[in-house]
Amino acid sequence: MMEHEHDVVGELMDKIRKATVNYSIPADACNSFRYAYAKLQEFEEDLHQHIHLENNILFSKAIQLEQELIQ
Repeated sequence: MMEHEHDVVGELMDKIRKATVNYSIPADACNSFRYAYAKLQEFEEDLHQHIHLENNILFSKAIQLEQELIQ
């Protein structure tokens, strides 16, 4: 279920990235605009790190521990 949620969130972030043209800042953008795009990009990077840690480390470790308890 959580991996499915990661897929859904990834798709939503993809839509945001496309809507912002990969967080491209127009030349005449104000500081608030620049800050918002920078924070969106930072959030996406943090989200990818979070998803990686859960999918590749936490979940596999939890499955391993669960199997050890069953045996």
